[in-house]
Amino acid sequence: MATLGGAQIARTIAEMNRGSVRPTEILICIPEEDAHRVATLSIDNVHIVPTKVRGQVAQRAEGFRQASCPVVMQLDDDILLASDAIEALMASLVALGRGHVVGAVFYNSVTAEPLSKIDAGLRGFIINLYETTVRGLPWGKRRMGALSKIGGCGSVDPRCCDEDLVTTAWLPGGCSLSFREDLVLDAFFPFRGKAYSEDIIHSCLRARKGMTHHVAVTAKATILPPERGVTRDSAMAEIRARRYAAQMLGGNMARATFAAILDIVRRQVAALLAR
Repeated sequence: MATLGGAQIARTIAEMNRGSVRPTEILICIPEEDAHRVATLSIDNVHIVPTKVRGQVAQRAEGFRQASCPVVMQLDDDILLASDAIEALMASLVALGRGHVVGAVFYNSVTAEPLSKIDAGLRGFIINLYETTVRGLPWGKRRMGALSKIGGCGSVDPRCCDEDLVTTAWLPGGCSLSFREDLVLDAFFPFRGKAYSEDIIHSCLRARKGMTHHVAVTAKATILPPERGVTRDSAMAEIRARRYAAQMLGGNMARATFAAILDIVRRQVAALLAR
């Protein structure tokens, strides 16, 4: 668990430890200068890993290298897992075997609805039109788990799933489970600051290793929806990272830039309307 020691982490750990499968070890990977923020987490299966590096991907890579268990989960520090989520992820991964990675379905912790939905009606048509023409994704339900060459990514809506396991082209970075031998141990994000699109880059690197991604529909994780507002610096950082991801995927850079700008503008307008 890569963190800077936010207030939510204690609850995240408590929910994990109350689950039907209790982790053998929870590695808290935090920069050395921030380690005091988690010093009070004196729990038997929690181990603090002070890192010389700062950055989500670099901190997580250090934790991966120090993990001792045969199966390893990566988890954001603000995600709450349902009591049976780890059990569901474990059952799916063990059944699939090596060369696979399994992720959870994300729900909005305020509304309790899926964080990403495949809507119907006029709203669904408009969203589908945007996702297809701008982000390069398939239409409708076929968008679930898809990844376009410009880094457009579609999440799984559990309401649209007929099976408990959905094979996807990518996984969100917030929660996933894989065998230790299948981990990507490199600090692969090349920029400083917030690691935009790191889950797309990570998924691309796993795919290059021959790994297959899946979502376990019954594994439920809740999180607050991301903040919509942007700053000039965050916008530039996001565009840069998305261009990098698109380059890895072999996509058109001009179209990737255009899609990133439109996404940012759309979120900014939504943030202003919500005030």
